[in-house]
Amino acid sequence: MKKITLYIAAALALTAGGCKKFLDVTPKGRILPTTVADYELFMNDVVLADAGYISPEFATDDLLFSEENARLVARTTKIYLWQKETMLVTEDDSEWSRIYTNVFNCNLVLDKIDAATEGTAEDKARIKAEAKIHRAWAFFHLANIYGKEYTPATAGKDLGTPLLLIPDLEAKTTRATVQAIYDQVLKDLNDALATASLPDVGRNYVHPGKAAATALMARVQLYMGHYTEAKTFAEKALTYNATLLDHNTFSFSNPAKPYSGVKNKPAAELNPENLFPRTNGQTGTFTRFMISPELLGIIGEKDLRYVFAFTRIPFSASTPAGAFPDYLRGAVNFSIGVPEMMLIKAEVLARNNQKDEAVALLNTLRQKRFKPEDYVPLAAANADEALQLVLRERRLELLYKGVRLFDLKRLNQDPRFKKDLERTHNGQTYRLPAGSPNYQMEIAPKIMLINPAILPNIRN
Repeated sequence: MKKITLYIAAALALTAGGCKKFLDVTPKGRILPTTVADYELFMNDVVLADAGYISPEFATDDLLFSEENARLVARTTKIYLWQKETMLVTEDDSEWSRIYTNVFNCNLVLDKIDAATEGTAEDKARIKAEAKIHRAWAFFHLANIYGKEYTPATAGKDLGTPLLLIPDLEAKTTRATVQAIYDQVLKDLNDALATASLPDVGRNYVHPGKAAATALMARVQLYMGHYTEAKTFAEKALTYNATLLDHNTFSFSNPAKPYSGVKNKPAAELNPENLFPRTNGQTGTFTRFMISPELLGIIGEKDLRYVFAFTRIPFSASTPAGAFPDYLRGAVNFSIGVPEMMLIKAEVLARNNQKDEAVALLNTLRQKRFKPEDYVPLAAANADEALQLVLRERRLELLYKGVRLFDLKRLNQDPRFKKDLERTHNGQTYRLPAGSPNYQMEIAPKIMLINPAILPNIRN
């Protein structure tokens, strides 16, 4: 109850008249945070560990809707068909709101905790570092969902998302540039990593430590095209954790009914591969689709990442079998983990003409993803072939982990990897050409009505 009243009090005080009101007035029957322990309650909320988004997955080349599901009038269907307008004027964007709520809470802690009582300087510094890591996660992913990919020549002009750095619910902000957002993300992560009282590993999945900040930094540097830095941070992250989960330990609770669950498959927040755990509260919307034919041709049906994620067995007797294997419903894992760090390192090695070292990393990972009798080691004749293998493996290993659309955007800048996407529904062909503005998710019209200073994404 105290935690709930803290949230209510903070929101009411800030919207009632700014920081002075917040500090000077205690609403009757509610508690205003005054101590370090009070502010840490904000950082204890499991919502902070939620990735906050899932809709960009529907725009990728990794899934296929049936004709029936593609006819549904829903935002996910509109995103799947790359339509210009995906939300009505009356609709809220729950993903935008969810992530910015986390940003607000982090900003509140960062703005007020230095004046809090009953805590040590070390505790204050640790809590601030945690808030900066969570905020960096939010800003980076918001920029990649709603903004353009990072391009050095244009990042200073390309619009990202609002860069809210103060706890003001009524702030009439504008969209910051992609460069400004990345600069803030790097600053937040560097500040956190320089905090002596921040532990290497947080005490639980809600509280990030230096391992989480390092892993996120590796991801950020990769998307900036800073390959040397990305490799350095990936290698550092692997010193905190290098555990690989052997998918051979998985089994179906009932092989005849694969939807009944997978034994020994850990929950997202408990996965031993995690460096920066991220749950996802929108699992319920990520259902009722099939694997895309192209992806099926790449992954095959012996890869255990396929075996425990898709099935040709219908959900029930009344449910017809799909044209392609159906996705098994279950909690998705948006965490940053050991495999991603290995893949970042492998990608940089391949780009640096170190093909054998790159492929060796892939084979170390793949040995945990196949039955021993099905495993075949990879080999590359040259660095370009090694890079192709790395990017293929990245697609398979990070499947439905929230980064495929981001990868398509960054790889479309390279003529070797440019890819036009295409779908057919109801006899009509829909296309998403490489570089299309429709790669940026629509900003909800309702948000722009509230704040006209937030400009729309130009889509076609």
